[in-house]
Amino acid sequence: MSLSTQQIWVDKQDLNDTKVVQDSLSDDVLGENDVLLKIEQFGFSANNITYASMGEKMGYWGFFPAGAGYGIIPVWGFAVVQRSMHPDIEEGERIFGYLPMASHWVIRAGNVAKHGFKDVHPNRNSISPVYDQYLRCSADPAYNLDREVWQQAFRPLFMTSFVLDEFVHNNAEQSVILISSASSKTATGCACLMRHQRDNRQSGFRIIGLTSKANRDMVCDSNCYDDVITYSDADQLSGDDSYWLLDFAANGEMLATLKRHLGNALDRITLIGATDWQSKTKPDRAGLKADIFFAPAHVKHLQQEWGHEGFLSRYAESWKLFSDNTTQTYYEQKFEGVNNVLSVYKDTLAGLMNPNALLSLKF
Repeated sequence: MSLSTQQIWVDKQDLNDTKVVQDSLSDDVLGENDVLLKIEQFGFSANNITYASMGEKMGYWGFFPAGAGYGIIPVWGFAVVQRSMHPDIEEGERIFGYLPMASHWVIRAGNVAKHGFKDVHPNRNSISPVYDQYLRCSADPAYNLDREVWQQAFRPLFMTSFVLDEFVHNNAEQSVILISSASSKTATGCACLMRHQRDNRQSGFRIIGLTSKANRDMVCDSNCYDDVITYSDADQLSGDDSYWLLDFAANGEMLATLKRHLGNALDRITLIGATDWQSKTKPDRAGLKADIFFAPAHVKHLQQEWGHEGFLSRYAESWKLFSDNTTQTYYEQKFEGVNNVLSVYKDTLAGLMNPNALLSLKF
């Protein structure tokens, strides 16, 4: 068997510089336990731009090697096993996981279990085993055929929301949880869980979202925050409260301004994402005494504490809570063909895509 493949390569130093690489793939390149995946569809959002902008610093370029100076942006989505050289993985299986912006990809299956398997290919330079896991849709309690677009858009982001909610619950001592880039999907997911579960947990904090003027109405309509304040009105925050800032923006100027205004009232800052990747001023982590939240480490910890099946079950419950409460907030948009994929990438890079849209792409 021989088939043609497509990949999108991005210049690591200039994210606007892309090229489509076409190649052919045949069975004779598959070794023992190799699995050829046909990538059916994948989500795309500002989170993927974060992968690219922090590719060198955080190691995201290592998952899917490309030519010298170029990288393939990781995405989350669904694939079908087109060819399997592993005895316990059947052709035609549908899986979900961390994939490249490409039409096909070869992984090497290891740690095969009922719920899924890992990619142990020697060319995969991974920063965390969490990114190497592929879930079998037939055994995933959170899988719903009719909600695939939602799953691929939210699952990688909501996984961070899920473990971040647990982390905040176990560590919050402040009266206010302040969340920047409040329109982002990860921030919205975390705020939704915290707000709906705080009564059961007897948590007394309020949740305030920080956002741009353009996104204020959308953030208010999500009903995930107790209050929503624009960045330009952040000086209205009272210094009488104690604040924990969950920062998803990584805008150093905004953080410095907030710290000057609130002073010691802002007694904890946690850096999580980089939605404002074009910001010229990056956060002064040492000066702000900020900590970094690396979601895969927390996923691994909770999987060990609860067991893998227990983790998936709790995740599924939280996912249902979130999706049931935000059905009216988001809408699906589907794009097909490499030119449309490139167009969506460029528009997302430029910040032109509607944050309410759940983007589903396929080659």
